[in-house]
Amino acid sequence: MKKMADMAYHCGIRVKLYLSNEQKRIIAVNDGAARAVYNHLVAVGNERYRLSKTASFVPAYQDRLGYLDSVSGSLKNIKNALPYLYGPDVDDQAVANANKNYFASWKNRKDRHSGVPVFKKKSSMQSYQTNAHYYFKDTKEGHNSNVWFLDKNHVTLPKLGRIRFGGSSLKVAEIIRRQEVCDIRIGTITVRRDSVGEYWASFQLASDTPFFQPLPKTGSERGIDLNLIELVNGSDGQTSANMHFYREAQASLAKQQHKLSRMAEHAKKEGRELHDSRNYQKQRRKVAYIHRKVARQREDYLHVLSKHEVENQDFIAAKDLKVKNLVQNHRLAKAVSDAGWGSFLTKLSYKAEAYGKEFVQVPPRFTSQTCSACGYVLKLEERLSLSDREWVCPACHTQHHRDTNAARVVLQIAKEKAATA
Repeated sequence: MKKMADMAYHCGIRVKLYLSNEQKRIIAVNDGAARAVYNHLVAVGNERYRLSKTASFVPAYQDRLGYLDSVSGSLKNIKNALPYLYGPDVDDQAVANANKNYFASWKNRKDRHSGVPVFKKKSSMQSYQTNAHYYFKDTKEGHNSNVWFLDKNHVTLPKLGRIRFGGSSLKVAEIIRRQEVCDIRIGTITVRRDSVGEYWASFQLASDTPFFQPLPKTGSERGIDLNLIELVNGSDGQTSANMHFYREAQASLAKQQHKLSRMAEHAKKEGRELHDSRNYQKQRRKVAYIHRKVARQREDYLHVLSKHEVENQDFIAAKDLKVKNLVQNHRLAKAVSDAGWGSFLTKLSYKAEAYGKEFVQVPPRFTSQTCSACGYVLKLEERLSLSDREWVCPACHTQHHRDTNAARVVLQIAKEKAATA
């Protein structure tokens, strides 16, 4: 059977899990195992780095480096160094994926300039990754994989066995149909418990046939400009509101967080650990629930908005914003994060690809300072400040709305970019 990477189309699905106490215990075991492996490799890497500086002068350090090599490198070495990984409830794929994620973090440091791997702390959230394995012959249950959707409400996972789940009934029905004819492959499965205490599973899917049918062509094109007053300003003059979900929940969140901090102070004075304080944990879940509700509201709104754009436009253009850099400005960080610019652009990108539309991003430089009518770029003394919402072009005397004009410039640049690609 083909590998995931060799298949033409990829998709994902997330479902909510309803587990027994025993299954929850197994998830906690594998979360601890994955974290232990990752932290073990971080510790080995840190010590190897320190000793390698002077190992050529100190023979004892050379012996120690040899030992560090013997407890890392391969999964067998890691499991021998941490014997509890041989336990019957530990998923070997959780160990393998933790090892893979450690080396991926070093690759991200090189490719994305992220930091070095650091120790992972135990928290209220749990997660680990496992993988589906496919066999040449069906098992005694009649399946050719250790991960199988039994029906619209049940799935089997390694170590956990049969699990009841909810959500995405139409997608699950399509997965069941395809797995019967071997037209789909399940890759990595991430099992996690969120901060509220609910359990979820995310499945990576791949197939040689598309998961989505192309949407009909509309003959329309649109440039969009993202800002904090209106979330989207279009080149056609239409706008989409910035809903400010976090701002709306801030007063309620502050009240609950104040209660949480008081409970933490009382527990500290009485010498109680926070994980043993039932009232503190109950209040912590209330705070986590508000955060999750805000995130879900924003996610749902951005899904609806991006789907609407893709359904109604054949060609969509937007600025290639570096949101990570923008949130470093302490005056804008909260507002930019609340708007969800990065998430919106990501959704536009993969939805346009999935539904057969074209999405192009262009550099944002001077797009707000360029006249869409004549192409004149404002000089230093003419540049607009953030408070300037309307302006008149000094060259052609056309009056512009700042964000609508920027969207039109973005569309023009994107069409030139697409024509030369």
